[in-house]
Amino acid sequence: MEKMSRRHDLDFVRVAAFMLLIVYHVSLIYNSSNFLLKAPDSTPAFDVIHLLTHPWRMTLLFFISGAVTGILLARQSPGSLRRVRTRQLLMPFFAGILFLIPPQIYVSLNASMGMHISLSEVFWHYVTLTPVSLPGGEQTLLVGVQHLWYLAYLWSYTVIVTLAVAAWPWLLPYAGDRLAPWLTGKWVLITPALLFIALRLVLRPVFPPTLDLLTDWYSHTVYMAAFLIGVMMATRDDYWDAVVNMRRPALYLALTSALALVLLFPTLPSSAPEMWRLSAGRILGGAFQWCAIVAVLGYARIWCRSENATIRYLNRAVLTYYVLHQTVMLLIAYELNRMGLLSASAFIPIAVATLAICAVVYELKLRLEAIAKAILRPYAA
Repeated sequence: MEKMSRRHDLDFVRVAAFMLLIVYHVSLIYNSSNFLLKAPDSTPAFDVIHLLTHPWRMTLLFFISGAVTGILLARQSPGSLRRVRTRQLLMPFFAGILFLIPPQIYVSLNASMGMHISLSEVFWHYVTLTPVSLPGGEQTLLVGVQHLWYLAYLWSYTVIVTLAVAAWPWLLPYAGDRLAPWLTGKWVLITPALLFIALRLVLRPVFPPTLDLLTDWYSHTVYMAAFLIGVMMATRDDYWDAVVNMRRPALYLALTSALALVLLFPTLPSSAPEMWRLSAGRILGGAFQWCAIVAVLGYARIWCRSENATIRYLNRAVLTYYVLHQTVMLLIAYELNRMGLLSASAFIPIAVATLAICAVVYELKLRLEAIAKAILRPYAA
């Protein structure tokens, strides 16, 4: 068993993955996919960002969350961890649902559906669950979770694992030992890659992703598998040694798969592609999905072993950035669109401005928390 020291490599990868996620979401304004707001000069050139990051980005985040969960379960009780994670994940989830989703709906209604509705009206319809009339005459409720689905999924997986470990304390060591032949040596690259390929070929056509907690069976299978692999790998040297040893072939395979995907799909398909192209894309996507993760984790394990003050700060901040970023990004882009300035040249300024505003809000949050603690300290004593 590895010493329970801080995993600085996982901190670095977690921060980088969340920052990449923000860049990816900004690219949705410009690429070929449907989104809440589209730039007038949307171009397939931005589809490359989707093709090169979408197959593995969220899977990596769930893997890291699983690994951190596994490390913490070696230090504290499952019940204690579950309570902490409930507070850390559900409080921002519900706050975001209440305050951050209505502005995104406001942008979508005005920018994408041609409506003229104020933000205050959107909030009123949203909070009271009153239907709003769309331009076509139909009525609809203003509901949604948008990007906050990640928090609900992560909380659900954490609850399942902590309840299972509380009931069967031997479960994780037993599973780790039984799976060792399939997650060490070259198999750490092969076995999960084959799993993700099989899920894309078999399960995804039957249960396409919905980002709905109750119906998203394909995504749950993929993300829960990544989360569980992370939990089981968390404290085992043999698993991590295999990841480090396979980092170079994983990188070569990831780059080859990525290039093949870009050649196979120069742009995101606007309609269902031919069966051979779809099957090839799913095979390449599954291989790319896991090989990229092994490459990232392997090289981070070698290069990022020491503490970094910036990464330490951002590791605490990224959850706040994640909760805020899509609403902030869309409001910035919407104002630029109203002024006729939403062009491809605004891509980097929108990303930078989004990060800057998230950073300011996080600092304000820290200061408000410090003030609240100072006010409550005499009563606590």
